[in-house]
Amino acid sequence: MKKTFTINLFLSSLLCILTNNPAAAQIPVDCNKTLITTIEGFDVYNHNPSGFTMYKAKMYIDADGSPRAYGPSNSGLDWTANAGSTGNWWGVVTDNNGNPIIQGSGGPYPGMYVSTTSLVNSSYSSTNPSRYVNSEAVPFFVLPTALVSLGGIHIGDVGYVYNTSSGLGCFAIYADSGPAGSLGEGSIYLAGQIGVNPNARTGGTSLGIIDYIVFPNSGYGQGTIPSIAKIDSIGNYYINTVGGTGITACLEPPGSDPIAPTTQISVPSGWTTANFTSTFTDADNAGGSGLDKSYYQVLDYNGTEWHANAANGFFADNFDSYNSPVWSVPASSGTWQVSGGNLLQNDSASANSNIYASLNQNLSNRYLYQFYAMMDPLTYSGNAHRFGFHFFSDNGALPNRGNSYFIYFRQETSVLQFYKVVNDVYTLSSTVNNVTTAFSQWYDFKVIFDRTAGKIDVYRDNILLGSWTDSSVLTNTGDYISFRTGNCKAKISELKVYRSRLPSVTISVGSAATNDIRFQNPDSAMYSGKIKSIVNDAAGNLSAIASQNIYVDWTVPSCVTVNDGIGSDIDTVGSLSSLSANWTASNDANSGISKYWYAIGTSAGATDVVSWTDNSHNTSVTKSGLSLASGQLYYFSVKAVNGAGLNSICSSDGSLTDVTTSVIENKNAINVSVQPNPFNENAELFFTQTSEQRITVTLIDVLGKEIQIADRIYPAGKNSIEINAAELQLAKGIYTFRVSSDKYTASLKLIKY
Repeated sequence: MKKTFTINLFLSSLLCILTNNPAAAQIPVDCNKTLITTIEGFDVYNHNPSGFTMYKAKMYIDADGSPRAYGPSNSGLDWTANAGSTGNWWGVVTDNNGNPIIQGSGGPYPGMYVSTTSLVNSSYSSTNPSRYVNSEAVPFFVLPTALVSLGGIHIGDVGYVYNTSSGLGCFAIYADSGPAGSLGEGSIYLAGQIGVNPNARTGGTSLGIIDYIVFPNSGYGQGTIPSIAKIDSIGNYYINTVGGTGITACLEPPGSDPIAPTTQISVPSGWTTANFTSTFTDADNAGGSGLDKSYYQVLDYNGTEWHANAANGFFADNFDSYNSPVWSVPASSGTWQVSGGNLLQNDSASANSNIYASLNQNLSNRYLYQFYAMMDPLTYSGNAHRFGFHFFSDNGALPNRGNSYFIYFRQETSVLQFYKVVNDVYTLSSTVNNVTTAFSQWYDFKVIFDRTAGKIDVYRDNILLGSWTDSSVLTNTGDYISFRTGNCKAKISELKVYRSRLPSVTISVGSAATNDIRFQNPDSAMYSGKIKSIVNDAAGNLSAIASQNIYVDWTVPSCVTVNDGIGSDIDTVGSLSSLSANWTASNDANSGISKYWYAIGTSAGATDVVSWTDNSHNTSVTKSGLSLASGQLYYFSVKAVNGAGLNSICSSDGSLTDVTTSVIENKNAINVSVQPNPFNENAELFFTQTSEQRITVTLIDVLGKEIQIADRIYPAGKNSIEINAAELQLAKGIYTFRVSSDKYTASLKLIKY
């Protein structure tokens, strides 16, 4: 009996591919459809308004048509058996004796068989690989003959294929025929375009997550293989006639929500120097099921590897090296090592391997555990290969991890199992059937655990495989996580653990072991912090993971050595209008030096002469146009600023304005100078007079006390007087020399240090 379903939806600009006709995209999507058959458990419908054939199914990978699809001794992209065997070949060209044609030196892959497809390019001979649709270069799908007849479909017709998990879609052509009882197969190229593993041997998906919309009588027919551009052009035309790619929603159950929510992260701009607030913007699609929970993770980089603070409920290991302080392996618990960015368990004889790590799982209501893993069957001949993960364990060292939960994937029986462990005794709590796990295939696993409600959700490649809720939730502390294998080798990569959160959280920063981000940037270009966010909606859809890099520096730059003058440090200057300084370069290993500022003052660090002035990256300066006081000490201060805006301020030891030029009433009568000035122990006073006369020399301190040095007649010309600080009992300070005769007087400053 035929079943008819009618749902009218108005869906514009839905999903990932925009149509070429904006007006057509506004056509309401009419989901009136009729069930015409069921193949391999997948329902196939006729879309009544358009006559399109539509169904949701799996996607196996068809390598046919690739010039390297098959070869002797399984040397091709796919197993040779999928093309036939001696005396019964159906997927390759054979000679008159029924043996596969082997490509010669002129073929694209000499030594490989010539693989065929139902659709051909009639311009080439049957033994030329170019005659067939190359699975690696053309998006195509496969249909069983019975469905072709029911839907009025012809070879070469165009369709739209959409992955409801990844949100990626692609136009494709019907290019090959498949077994009568199988539905859901696509080319290597098509799989890659929509986010399905394109490996012909281990890829594809057995889950019914791929939507196929076929447009009957839309192609060029037999003999022509259109270009991708032409496929897209035809596909856009037909999809626009029914309102765009939103027609895929007609394959979802009424009231379902196939669209994933979104999440974004906002943090203060620029460099981080202290604790900060991270704000998250989470949203579900309009008319969707609504947000269920939001999660975040904080990672930090120690200069070598990325990790996270497990004491704060986060975990991260990319397995760049084996981190023995983090991971523990009890005796006889498998052979664990790290190689090529993966954690390997190499003992397939072990029935219960164990590697565990500490993780605080008591800080949030929910935790999301993510990792990539694959099972390897090598060396074990049995049929009980299994792989699992323990969480919320209170003792990771025990055989069954004390009190905990764990999930198990069993390869041969194609099941996912939920286990509860109490007092190190496990109980099988729930089983999900028809979960195919291929050997040697990487999967993205995500496990969500609600420690208050007891619910566990298991995702693989973002598809919710199954859930189980413990009605009597464990009350132990969740202190450990652990991987577990049984009679199989395994590879694990990129383990990350998230905590549930509010719309904004405080991220702690600093060197203390209690902080979320515990390290500074190793240099100005390489960030040392990262925040990640993921959310799920009530329908079980997971968002893409958002990520925000954090640049961290909480250390001020190194202090510079400031020299007065243009070279080596000087103590006096000979100008009352300009000052110069130079300094060593500052260093900042984390954020680098952004610029220097300088100031001039009458004490170290003061800015009373010149306020802080930008000097860019220059490490010297001459400041002119000043009005300086004679005999005054002036100090240069330099502020080194790093990329994070932190600074250090360092000052020179000061320089005294040069006052060795005499101040006289008649400059032609007496000229006076002192060398050296400043002085410590001895100095010499020089004076020149034009005629013989009586000269009185007096030394006056800052309090006005006078010490007479000389009082006698000196001849014309240059004369000198020795000054001995010890004999005169001179203390450190500034003194005034007064040299006078009957007619003239001259004076100058003298500094004793």
